[in-house]
Amino acid sequence: MDWLEQHFTVENSLSRPNWEPIYRHAESELSNEDQDKLWTEIMRCWVNKLCQDLSDGYYVKETDNFALLTNANTRYADSLSGFLERCLKRLNHILKGIASDEGFGKYVVMVFDNNDRYYDYISYYGPQEGTYGLSSGMYLNYGYGHFVFPHQELDFSEPIVAHEMTHAVLSHLPIPLWLNEGMAVNMEAMITGFNPPQLDKEMFTKHQSFWSEKEIQEFWYGSSFGRPDEGQQLSYQLAQILVTNLSEQYEAFAKFSNLAHWQDGGEAAIRDIFSISLGDMIGNFLGPGNWAPDPESWEKET
Repeated sequence: MDWLEQHFTVENSLSRPNWEPIYRHAESELSNEDQDKLWTEIMRCWVNKLCQDLSDGYYVKETDNFALLTNANTRYADSLSGFLERCLKRLNHILKGIASDEGFGKYVVMVFDNNDRYYDYISYYGPQEGTYGLSSGMYLNYGYGHFVFPHQELDFSEPIVAHEMTHAVLSHLPIPLWLNEGMAVNMEAMITGFNPPQLDKEMFTKHQSFWSEKEIQEFWYGSSFGRPDEGQQLSYQLAQILVTNLSEQYEAFAKFSNLAHWQDGGEAAIRDIFSISLGDMIGNFLGPGNWAPDPESWEKET
């Protein structure tokens, strides 16, 4: 893999692959089996470099479908690796017709030993200025998709894994963020029992007070999920409510998920499959208002 060495740079003391030339080199008429072997070797080169950069006892544990980078003890790594394999199997079963396990190479999961290292790592992939909501984990759909989170006890790690792995198996779809996050939160609940759908009177009052015609456009566009205030939690909960209601008709929901596009918030797809408007769905929850996605107003968000 000598050709690969020239395609790494070092940012904040960590090796970062230059994925564009790597993809150009890897694109060929190889068989699927040989492509899988190639991308597995690329992945190993990358995560092993990170282990060297991080030092402090970091290592990589591989299973059939995963490469786990961590410096936790072997008991933790074994338990988490077993859950990763079980979670992937369940996601592909529960989200049949929506999730996809296709692709080359193994899933990469990085568990950093503290929050500082976690935020140092993910800062490379996002804005460096401004105020943003807190993050307990993240799926990075860039180059070689992977998900990362800071070390937690297994009881807390497993919901994070279920959430971020949902994003991984949905990464082939150009769906709006509310749909992506709604499915991810629901999978947390179904697989681990964490964060079940619930809405009491107090939370309902918060929703009614928070959402306006301006904020609902942030929701459809996706920016409300990164708010530093209560809008972040309310966004995840609203997405969960919508997905829970839509997925009661699973066959129709699967068709909708394969048609929905972030460019219009999923409006065309929901009209086509469910013969309703997203604005009407929100109206049923919050009352009358101009709740429909308005993509023209999103230009200022970009």
